[in-house]
Amino acid sequence: MLPYFEYTEFDLSFYEKYLRSRIPSKIFDVHVHMNLPEHIEKVPAERWFSDWALECGRLLPCDDAYACAREIFPETEYSIAGFPWPIKEADIEGNNRYLAEMRKKGKCSPFMTVKPGWDQESIDKALTKGGFVGFKPYPDMVSGLKGADISIFSFLPHEQWEILNRHKKAVMLHLPRKGRFSDNDNVRELLEIRQKYPDITIIIAHFGRSFCPYYLKNGLSKMKGAEGFYFDTSAVLNPEVYDIAFSEISTDRILFGSDMPIPFFHGRRTWTEKDYKNLCREKYSWNKDGHEPPEIEKKYTLFIYEQMKSMLDAVERNGLNDNQKLGIFFKNAKKALKLRG
Repeated sequence: MLPYFEYTEFDLSFYEKYLRSRIPSKIFDVHVHMNLPEHIEKVPAERWFSDWALECGRLLPCDDAYACAREIFPETEYSIAGFPWPIKEADIEGNNRYLAEMRKKGKCSPFMTVKPGWDQESIDKALTKGGFVGFKPYPDMVSGLKGADISIFSFLPHEQWEILNRHKKAVMLHLPRKGRFSDNDNVRELLEIRQKYPDITIIIAHFGRSFCPYYLKNGLSKMKGAEGFYFDTSAVLNPEVYDIAFSEISTDRILFGSDMPIPFFHGRRTWTEKDYKNLCREKYSWNKDGHEPPEIEKKYTLFIYEQMKSMLDAVERNGLNDNQKLGIFFKNAKKALKLRG
């Protein structure tokens, strides 16, 4: 039994009933956080408890990531494009070096996390020498507040965009601002980025943090479509979000992401128009109110299973064919990240 989660008989029955016969034989996961204990040993305790996602998953070495994938999806060939745990107090440089070493061993295709003040020549050298597929910037490198009202260019300045464009690499972009993908300033900056840096593969994480359909629907409307962008599915469970995505975004621009190790708890999610709430069986500090009765919580499965079921249901509901399905779960990532095989 792995130390990251408890795999129960109910989890197994859920997998057999809803997932086993529908999961593709190959999965390429573009959104996995991987690190070692020494990379986060100096992060103060209050930071971990400042956000539910930070508290849920803070550690996952590369080999353990694959072990978890084998246990959760035992009949699937699993590949990973990972990146450091992007929290500003962590040892980002050490984490980047670790993932570069894992790439040399053929274990992952990593993104490199960058800070805005780093020396441009050193970044350029590390990007190419380490064999990274691109950058994974993060608003936390500037502000520790989720949804902070800051510009994309404040945590990934133009000089770093120019490096990516010159090398024709990718970026995994976690959007700032409370308005998420529908925020007018985010929309304006995304369109500017697409115009100025045409040789970058732009992947917008979490469908632009569209965990509720309002943000994806309005963002696509303001952008007049999604041409020129890729989107990953990480941590998105809402079925309406997938219906919008599969109807308004070309399916060859959608990439599967899990957000491991965060979704290893047992629970489910509820929604309003713009907000969501996680219900969870594990005793995290953020999980004090709104508990459901024990007989209901006993039937919670792994959060990553809930996401997978929501995706597979939407694939069938929207009439996607087997080739489109394999694209979303595997082939699109290989193409977007310019990987062989």
